[in-house]
Amino acid sequence: MIGLSALLFFGSCSKEKGADPTPTPSGDLPANETWVIYNAAANWSGGIYALKNNKAREINLSGIPFFQVSSSLGGRTLGKTLYKVNSASNAQGILKLSINSESKVVEDKFLPSLSTAYITNYLVASPTEGYYWDDVRGGLKVQKFNPTTMERTGEIDFSSLSEGLPDESAGQLILAKRDDKLYVDLLLGTKLAGDWQVSPKNKEVAIAVYDLTNNKILNVTKFGGTTNLGVFIDHVLWSLDEKTKDLYFVAVGDMKRQPIEYSSKILRIKSGETQFDPTFSIDIKNYQFPAEFNRLFVYDSKIYTTVPSRGVSYYGGAQHGVTYRSDVWYWTQIDATTKKATRLNIPADSFYGTQNPFLHNGEIYFLSNNTTEGYSGVNQYNPATGNIKETFHLKESGRLNGFNIITE
Repeated sequence: MIGLSALLFFGSCSKEKGADPTPTPSGDLPANETWVIYNAAANWSGGIYALKNNKAREINLSGIPFFQVSSSLGGRTLGKTLYKVNSASNAQGILKLSINSESKVVEDKFLPSLSTAYITNYLVASPTEGYYWDDVRGGLKVQKFNPTTMERTGEIDFSSLSEGLPDESAGQLILAKRDDKLYVDLLLGTKLAGDWQVSPKNKEVAIAVYDLTNNKILNVTKFGGTTNLGVFIDHVLWSLDEKTKDLYFVAVGDMKRQPIEYSSKILRIKSGETQFDPTFSIDIKNYQFPAEFNRLFVYDSKIYTTVPSRGVSYYGGAQHGVTYRSDVWYWTQIDATTKKATRLNIPADSFYGTQNPFLHNGEIYFLSNNTTEGYSGVNQYNPATGNIKETFHLKESGRLNGFNIITE
């Protein structure tokens, strides 16, 4: 543990104040890329911007047209289409957006949820295949929709897995697809007074695996020693390694009590299998504690996540809320085989933005908001060479809560 702490400390540094690069003309940036930027103010409202010919290394969003949203927490892309949780006014559901010929983000269609609570988890698998969770339609049911027409097309029923507990759900926080199978979190328990997480009946996590070809539940796989897969609906905590085709999941554990015996873990279901790998887990307490993993991207058996520089608690211990969102979260690479952790030379993050890293043209992109340095930007990491360079940073433009790249 001491050696690992030293490795994490000495292997790190953040960008010094005043070391920002000078503005760079857009000519040195790929002309076929449109950068989608989600900025946010202190109250989480903000705009969605599309930059094509006006990309730069330093970006001031003032004067650039944008799509106004009440909750700007990033979004997802499929081709040239954007999707985000909830409408522009924050009505519950799934919003589809497009970019017009003038490089403006415009609303396309909206699929409303029947629920008024902030709980619409979703997955866009293809232009015609999508899934979402709506507790009003049934907590143990996953809804199907068409991401092109944004119309509900049916549902998948997991009610046979019920144990008659007060709070039961399938797919509320995890909706993942690999090959012809859907992987959904199965949560059976009770939401205690004052908690936002559900306390499971058993101290374990469970994934229900559904065969989309034969339309049947294949199995339920469980892993003990941790609880609570996923955390928020627009905060994805699963990742498919595109190299190995292994599926990874984060169990955040009980974020209020943070029991060390049921600490946050990263778990895996290997390619071609439908059961948790019983020999594999990455435990947060080997890197920092109390804490939990709260970001996840995996590529070529390397796990990319954030590890805090000190113990953190979202609830108490004089660390609640804003203090949890301090500049203590460091982007870290963990080798899935050796479990060795290496802190990346990327500015520390405050956790106000929750977007995971993503792969584009062989490089992995990381978002950082650093309050101390007044830094909001993106850095890209080449996993083949280890080189890191800044993609861009915002200037006087609020927080950076999301970033996508759309290629022509």
